[in-house]
Amino acid sequence: MRTRWIALAVMALVGLTAFAPAPFIKTARERNPGDVLAALQGTWSTVEKQRAGPNGRMMNYSTTQKIRIENDTWRTVTAAEIRKGGGVGGPGGGKAKGFGRASYKIELTSSVRPTEFRLKRTGGLAETDYMVGILQVNGDTAKILYRMGSAAAFGNQVEDAAPRSFDTVPEGWYLMTLKRDP
Repeated sequence: MRTRWIALAVMALVGLTAFAPAPFIKTARERNPGDVLAALQGTWSTVEKQRAGPNGRMMNYSTTQKIRIENDTWRTVTAAEIRKGGGVGGPGGGKAKGFGRASYKIELTSSVRPTEFRLKRTGGLAETDYMVGILQVNGDTAKILYRMGSAAAFGNQVEDAAPRSFDTVPEGWYLMTLKRDP
């Protein structure tokens, strides 16, 4: 009799857990700007660049642009610079000197999805926005939706909010896809 009660208790326990609700899906942990910035480090090739024109038409750009991201600095680099050892002159060091390429400071806000970013011109009397938009890094691919500068930089006091997805590209905005170089 005791064996029956134990068997019944075990079956009841198994029966109760068989119809238990599924556990809650864990949301992705909020990444801090350092995580996104760490994922951006290295040299990237532009594989696609488009600009939204009137009526939502996308205009394709043909480009072989390469971008090097070191720490919080974004720089356009040439194939010659890469062949010479990857150094870029100016702030941040590097081996090859004399390339007068502009550098931009990367500012990220990863408390929102996708990550908001700004590239700020460095040097001169004041930092100004060069690119403003959103970015998403998935492994060796980065997608960037941006506009050039900020409204304040062009004397307009109204600042448009950055889009919250890559689905629709606002008129005048650019969509760029980067692939990490090996």
